[in-house]
Amino acid sequence: MNTYYEQAKTIPVYGEYDVVVVGGGCAGLAAAVAAGRNGAKTLIIERYPFFGGTATASLMADIVGIRNQVEPNDLQVMKGLGEELILRMLAQGGARAAVSTAYKSTERSNTKGDLSYSYAFSTECFKLVSLQMVREAGCDILFHAFFSDTIKETCPETGKETVKGVIVETKSGRYAVMGKVVIDASGDGDVAARAGAEFMDYKMAGEKSLDDCLMYKVTGFDAENVTIGSCVMGTDMVLWGPSAGWHDSTDARSLSDMEVDVRLRVAEDFEKLKAGHAELKDARISETAPLLGIRQTRFIKGEYVITGEDVLTGVVPGDSVAMAANPVIRYYGYRRFLEHNGYGIPYRSFVPEKLDGLLVAGRCISSDQIAYESWRAMSTVLCMGEAAGTAAALAVKTGVEPRAVDVKALQKQLIEQGAEIGQNK
Repeated sequence: MNTYYEQAKTIPVYGEYDVVVVGGGCAGLAAAVAAGRNGAKTLIIERYPFFGGTATASLMADIVGIRNQVEPNDLQVMKGLGEELILRMLAQGGARAAVSTAYKSTERSNTKGDLSYSYAFSTECFKLVSLQMVREAGCDILFHAFFSDTIKETCPETGKETVKGVIVETKSGRYAVMGKVVIDASGDGDVAARAGAEFMDYKMAGEKSLDDCLMYKVTGFDAENVTIGSCVMGTDMVLWGPSAGWHDSTDARSLSDMEVDVRLRVAEDFEKLKAGHAELKDARISETAPLLGIRQTRFIKGEYVITGEDVLTGVVPGDSVAMAANPVIRYYGYRRFLEHNGYGIPYRSFVPEKLDGLLVAGRCISSDQIAYESWRAMSTVLCMGEAAGTAAALAVKTGVEPRAVDVKALQKQLIEQGAEIGQNK
């Protein structure tokens, strides 16, 4: 590839914050709300003019994994901010329990502490409620901004590298944003990777991995006789569209090529579905997702790598800050359900091995492939975000690096906020 030398420029500083959250998906919005509610001056940076990421931009309008899908399922593992989000959407008529007949999941009372396994929701309601929550938490919001690079400092005596902020591209040009703690909620681990963090890429390494696909919304279907899925809200239903197959979603050219490919195949995909489902006979496509549904790219190498054994045996580590109970969906060639009420997500998996000033949250945390296929659910990602945001605020308040946060104090605060971290297992 040819190169071009960019002349050095003086970049204006957009602002100085206690906590800077890069990415406004489920992890990022929960992180921002948690940090703001815990008194940290917080900025959340998002490329779209709304929050939700996969939930909204990719039209993945179904939150799953709130408890084990099959028995034993007497523990609700997603509480705290994630539960609040669902309850607020339910109150506005923008969500409903999505009961699966295939796996015998049953609808519960849909009240605080007794949510069902999964909920379909209106993506517009999600956008509204999430925006309200972020604003109510007192966070600053920077929409239409793309993460570009990481600002870091190296200690001359120890060689220790610390993330001090990020550079973003906006309609107004390039800005530097300074933060005492930066949370990488980009999904792809872009901030950590640009800062030089070690990461694992199972897709590139030839491991089994989850496919990306383009979701699309249809209307005009026979709502009384739907057999194709549970992602239905009123007159709208979201369908899993064409698979993107193998590609590198962290590479601009590869990502662009796959977006073009799947969008050109949507109509053909829908016609094939209609041929096998009578309830779709008069249906039509009303919307395609603005963003390809990207399932996995990088996993940052953290102080601890969550393993498949942790997931299958139900380990709740001493530094657990969130819980998960979703099945491992593909690695074994079938949906492998858990035989327990859930396992804990360790705080160490949010902390990059060799970088200070930074936490990761969402689908880029430190994990192996088997474990990822369970905790990947948006319910768990919301809980991770709340834990990361709370930890960042605590780090700022106590004047320590994120890796040195008092985990017991963090856990106490999360429990007081209503989170489930394994204390009730």
